[in-house]
Amino acid sequence: MVKDLYGTLGIQKGANEEEIKRAFRKMARKYHPDVNPNDKDAEQKFKEVNEAYQILMDPKKKEMYDKFGVIEGDPSSGPFGGRGAPGGQKYTWTSGGPGGFDFSEIFSNIGGRGGGRVNVGDFDFFNDLGDIFDVFQGGRSTRGRRNVRMPQAGEDLRYDLSITFEESYFGTKKSVQFQKPGTNETKTITINIPKGVRNGQKLRVPNEGMPGTNGGQNGDLYINIKVVDHPIFSRKDDDLLCEVTIPLTTAILGGKIQVPSIEKENITISIPPSTQPGAKLRLKGKGFEFMKSGGQGNQIVKIKVQIPKSLTPSQKIHFEKLREEGI
Repeated sequence: MVKDLYGTLGIQKGANEEEIKRAFRKMARKYHPDVNPNDKDAEQKFKEVNEAYQILMDPKKKEMYDKFGVIEGDPSSGPFGGRGAPGGQKYTWTSGGPGGFDFSEIFSNIGGRGGGRVNVGDFDFFNDLGDIFDVFQGGRSTRGRRNVRMPQAGEDLRYDLSITFEESYFGTKKSVQFQKPGTNETKTITINIPKGVRNGQKLRVPNEGMPGTNGGQNGDLYINIKVVDHPIFSRKDDDLLCEVTIPLTTAILGGKIQVPSIEKENITISIPPSTQPGAKLRLKGKGFEFMKSGGQGNQIVKIKVQIPKSLTPSQKIHFEKLREEGI
């Protein structure tokens, strides 16, 4: 049965050289034995990926495969009755690589000696190559490569936490329970939510992420804050916003009104005469506390004026007189 070399690399038949190279790098990273230790299936898959790459990058072998389905050295391929391809050659790879791609350009970065002859059929792929893990770290040079045996920091974890509007104003403490991916470990920690925390802000909890390897530091836990909307108050920067509706007469003549406070007790403020609809009054220091300094925002009260839906005969007479006076 003819092997599907293109399918092995996950590409379409007729792919060009760059597409073949790109696909090989991707598949090699996925199935490499260092990434899949003691996994015989991955080892076999890696062998097949390498074999497919070697053939498709050799113009002559690729042409024979594309036309006749023949793979050199594989007696099960092609129309030759189990006798293999003409010449009966056994396919091997040398460091020069086929198709103009120097395979050692990947593996030269890994501290090995390279240049060794590798028998694909026997899969003695790591002969004289040393540690090849760096090929999976983006092709870094030898000087800057990561060593699999060096300490590696653990991955960071993320957790969404909903809090009330009041909790974002006053600050609070919250218990967070989470399970680390790939483990059965469930952990509960208590975190401090500072005064003035914003919706969408991320709080960092050091060393509560995934464990490091080879003595590396643990990752961090990032708490993503989601503040629940309030029926009365809203926020802009560090200011606390609310709206208050006042009678038309108070807007015209002025007076005192009660405005809501997030600190529970209403606040009495004075409305100056001739206050216009949409006017904003500032209550200094009644907003959110600044997280990075000792200051505090303001409470901004937006005025809405209530227009009477109906008037008594007496009220109507008074308004008619005001209209006659040009008011």
